[in-house]
Amino acid sequence: MLGAGHFGEVRKGTVIVDGERIPSAIKILKSGADDASRQDFQQEVDIMRHVGYHTNIVNLLGVCIYQGQQYLALEMAGNGDLLQFLRKSRVQEVNRPKFGGVRTLSTLSPAQLLRIACDVATGMDHLSSKQVIHRDLAARNVLLTDSLIAKVADFGLSRGKGIYEQTSKRAIPFRSTALEALTRRIYTTKSDVWSFGILLWEIVTIGGTPYCGMKSGTILGRLREGYRLHKPRNCEADLYQMIMMCWKTRPEERPSFADLAEQLEIMIEDKHSYLNADKGDDFEYETVDTSDSDVA
Repeated sequence: MLGAGHFGEVRKGTVIVDGERIPSAIKILKSGADDASRQDFQQEVDIMRHVGYHTNIVNLLGVCIYQGQQYLALEMAGNGDLLQFLRKSRVQEVNRPKFGGVRTLSTLSPAQLLRIACDVATGMDHLSSKQVIHRDLAARNVLLTDSLIAKVADFGLSRGKGIYEQTSKRAIPFRSTALEALTRRIYTTKSDVWSFGILLWEIVTIGGTPYCGMKSGTILGRLREGYRLHKPRNCEADLYQMIMMCWKTRPEERPSFADLAEQLEIMIEDKHSYLNADKGDDFEYETVDTSDSDVA
């Protein structure tokens, strides 16, 4: 068992493809599920069929109905979700007088962190080319394979029409949602770009909590006034400028996912370090707040 809800569950399993057993996550919708759950399940299937295969998204392996229950098989990612992986990569180094005896480091290199970010941008570029809006892009909804390939996951809130206006009262993940979506409930690919900026900030801060300690109402008011998350100490100016471009108030002024992926590839190939997460650097990681709600 990997997870469970009122009408369904997710189990670890395998799918046999061309004679090969492939590890997978099996979503099971129970026979007693309500109409809304059935519609959500079918929507996920339809969207995954629509977007097709891509290395940087969690891909559909199969779907069937057996004894009144619906089954959806997805690729399994051995390293789990990105947010927890980042936080688990934090390690403490003791006996360092310069840093008060103890300081926090990451087992991930700057190149690995930028590669993960580039993978996500590439996967999102594929989704946007199919006019799919994710609506909940965040580090917790990106999975990592054993070889640290990042795959965009969780299409539960996705829409495949290029623009979406939310009319339901479904909760909104306010820490990662674009300003226009918070205020007018309007979502586009450019709204996902804003969320990618938050995800980049999560990567740079090795799993920090955006707007830590701030409530949803406070965040919305501050964003309207022009407030944006500050530059982390380990983030170089060029990388932070990229992040800030994702948070432009006017959606049309934000970069495309293709542009972001291209810029990140250049940074990876460049000898200059845009993200100082090496052991010789002196900085503090952002606070992790696991108790504060992420929805409003």
